Amino acid sequence: MVDLIVVGEGQTEETFVRDVLAPALSANCIYASPRLINTSREQRGGALNLERVRKFIGNTLRERNDTYVTTLIDLYGLDTTFRGVTNSKGHAPAARAARIEQLLHEDVIAFARCRPERFIPHIQPHEFESLRFSDIATLCDVESGWQAQSAPLIAARNAVDDPEWTNDSPQTAPSKRLEQLHPRYRKVRHGPVAAARIGLDRIREHCPHFRQWYDRLVALPALHVRHSNIEYTT
Repeated sequence: MVDLIVVGEGQTEETFVRDVLAPALSANCIYASPRLINTSREQRGGALNLERVRKFIGNTLRERNDTYVTTLIDLYGLDTTFRGVTNSKGHAPAARAARIEQLLHEDVIAFARCRPERFIPHIQPHEFESLRFSDIATLCDVESGWQAQSAPLIAARNAVDDPEWTNDSPQTAPSKRLEQLHPRYRKVRHGPVAAARIGLDRIREHCPHFRQWYDRLVALPALHVRHSNIEYTT
């Protein structure tokens, strides 16, 4: 049995982890649960900067020494306090995400002072909504009327090698394209439903950075925990 905490950026990611990712991982005895970072006493998710993320993840890792922690955070709009965000501009999306992940891993482990294998950072290029572009037809089945508006989405998908390359400008990022649909695309309402209908197999087929992350989670070994001079496997 492996316990995994997935630190998400907002309620959409929280629902996706609970309703889509966790059931799939449980087939491999990986038990995933979502957490959102508290940004105030009343609010969770959003407004993420390096200091807040590092502290939250570090404290989560310190709670128990028999859990893994990973992240589901967007590359698009990522705060420039995260190392690598600024000087990786112009690089391929997956390469940018991988570099920021590497640096975030260093920052969190230095703060938490835990075994490095317990933290698996994941930065999603360009954003969580890009996963919906794995299957435009299925996405547009979520709401009646969306199929008639699918042409721009199909064109956006066909313009890139994979959905994770979809443009990250404030006008044409995946979420901005979806918000132009009528009835309007609502992240929390439509996002997890669309992901469930598309399915993780289809998403993994078309989104290589996400696939690498998922495959790594599926293969997580049980952690060995030391109590005095005795080592146990959880």
